[in-house]
Amino acid sequence: MEHVEDKRQAILDATLGLISENGFHGTAMLKIAQEAGVSAGSIYHYFDSKDELIHELYKAIKRKSARAILENLDQAQPLKIQIRQVLASIIRYSLHHPQESAFVEQYVRSPYYQPGIDAELSEVYQPLHACFERARKEVIIKDFPQGVLNTLTLDVATSLAQKQASGQFTLTDELIEQVIDTSWEAIRA
Repeated sequence: MEHVEDKRQAILDATLGLISENGFHGTAMLKIAQEAGVSAGSIYHYFDSKDELIHELYKAIKRKSARAILENLDQAQPLKIQIRQVLASIIRYSLHHPQESAFVEQYVRSPYYQPGIDAELSEVYQPLHACFERARKEVIIKDFPQGVLNTLTLDVATSLAQKQASGQFTLTDELIEQVIDTSWEAIRA
């Protein structure tokens, strides 16, 4: 079973790398197979189509990022501290995984995007959504729709990660704290 998961993961990893270099349309299944070290037919053993492969890569990245973002969330803390913990986790995760962050951003702006997939993944983000919902109800943060909150937090982190990865600047710990402060100020009530 481990060998199967290794091949599947190799295919996902190869897809991520190639899409980050060549985009969705510039990434052929044959290239993915070569990069993953598997036969082209093997890919179809794990994924019915390129579309399914891309959707599964999106799901895998979203699950992984959710685990990492929620790992340090201390629900015993006051909501303000929880939200700041989440902001810090989002920024640091994005900075350490710029390729994944760029893929997610590219995916949600592409014809591949299917809102139903995000609905399917909603359970992995449930603690985060519950935290933000409580903060809205308690008027700790602005009563923005979730998409606006995502733009002011997740999209900022993704953009910073991409700019750092391209060498435009380096975010120091001090600068990251300032970004967290600024993101918090953007959403606090």
